[in-house]
Amino acid sequence: MALYPDILFHFTTKQSLEAILSETFKVSYARERIIGGRKEKEFAVPMVSFSDLRLSELKENIGTYGKFGIGMTKEWAVRKGLNPVMYANKESLFTENFISGIEDFFKLVAYSNDETGKYETAYNNTINTLRYIKNYKGDLIRPDKPIKKNYVFANEREWRFVPSLSENCLAFVPINKIRPSEQKAEYNRKVAHIQLSFQPDDIKYLIVEKDSDINPLISHLRQVKDRFSPDTIDRLASRILTYEQIENDI
Repeated sequence: MALYPDILFHFTTKQSLEAILSETFKVSYARERIIGGRKEKEFAVPMVSFSDLRLSELKENIGTYGKFGIGMTKEWAVRKGLNPVMYANKESLFTENFISGIEDFFKLVAYSNDETGKYETAYNNTINTLRYIKNYKGDLIRPDKPIKKNYVFANEREWRFVPSLSENCLAFVPINKIRPSEQKAEYNRKVAHIQLSFQPDDIKYLIVEKDSDINPLISHLRQVKDRFSPDTIDRLASRILTYEQIENDI
């Protein structure tokens, strides 16, 4: 058996899952905080996140970001350019040196007389790495929920889709501009045009919170019949799992 599954899961709310099935995945800004020794970077990045987990591993992670989810094929993820996150120990010299290197590089670019733009391009390509780095362990901060201290982010085995630096959006947003929910919503509206598309056959599983959510989800699939054929709906209906089922039986 392969070490990693052929499925990536995305967890969310009921409303968001229905929106994904009606349209597709939409990019939104996620707050990130990377600590390395005495260095710290806090910002927001536009992305869509997934977890590289087996069904048997979901019970340790489901509910952290929502009790509704969708499982996509790994082949789709690779084709769409998703990439695994690199987890960095906040106590390691690697993490501190990497943050310091980016800060020093920025100073060199800012004070250079390069009129070709080569230095700036090189800096942008380097800082882009930050969009795929996360601390191995840290505080999990979510709206309207208590902070989870020493949460092991690496257990999520996260993959990310982030827009190209050439997309019409800000690749990074300073954290002080996105802390209030109203400001975050405004920035999310600015990236609403960036989508991560899929075909119905790219879906492997659907997850709902409880049994009573199954029929409404099937009805929703029928309502968006321009995206889902009757055969596809029948296939997906047989692959709907519940949060309760995963918690108790898998």
